[in-house]
Amino acid sequence: MPIPLLIPRLFCLLLLTSGLLSLNACIRQGDGGIAEVEVLRSGALNRASDEDISSVAYVSVRDMTSRVSRLRPQTEAWLGRKGFTVTDNPSQAGHIVQISVLAAGQTSPENLRSVVDAGYGAPSALSGAGGTALLADVLLVQRRVPSSRRPSRTNLKNISKRNAVASSQMRLGLLARHDVRLQSELPASFTDALARELSADISAVDSAAPAPQPAPQTER
Repeated sequence: MPIPLLIPRLFCLLLLTSGLLSLNACIRQGDGGIAEVEVLRSGALNRASDEDISSVAYVSVRDMTSRVSRLRPQTEAWLGRKGFTVTDNPSQAGHIVQISVLAAGQTSPENLRSVVDAGYGAPSALSGAGGTALLADVLLVQRRVPSSRRPSRTNLKNISKRNAVASSQMRLGLLARHDVRLQSELPASFTDALARELSADISAVDSAAPAPQPAPQTER
């Protein structure tokens, strides 16, 4: 092949190779190792031992950081994968999940551990460097709802101690062990990881229900 024709082709090939390398670098930078998120817990979600709780869930999210979006639909999607029916009406839910996003941003791993260990409702300020974290408190309320086995003329109108049969709390911290450059929000990987962990915890609670016991036989 004549050299004048070969040079443009080599130049195009170099441009294509450079573009592919840049694309791969962007993909790795976008992941940023964030897929490797460490999950820290304090407390646990529990259920009533003698109640038949319907697998209908209502999710409420309160974001006090303005750095997390789509947490509610992602949590609902993960709960759906775990076999729950999701509702927008809390009066129909046997499981009410209240998520409070407390803090998001840079922190040291040691600081996040101490904040998580402090437990549900404790101070939640993050400090230090060396990591990026998302901190949330989770309240799970399980309650009686009207059903074919427990009929009612009207739906329950609110969440109250009279209707609740179990309540449990936990604090969750998600940690990436490097500083992530934040724009307005945390990377979506954090939100998806939190939603996935919550659905696993709630599903484990629901599957821990005792098997129904056969009714005792009476002698005739």
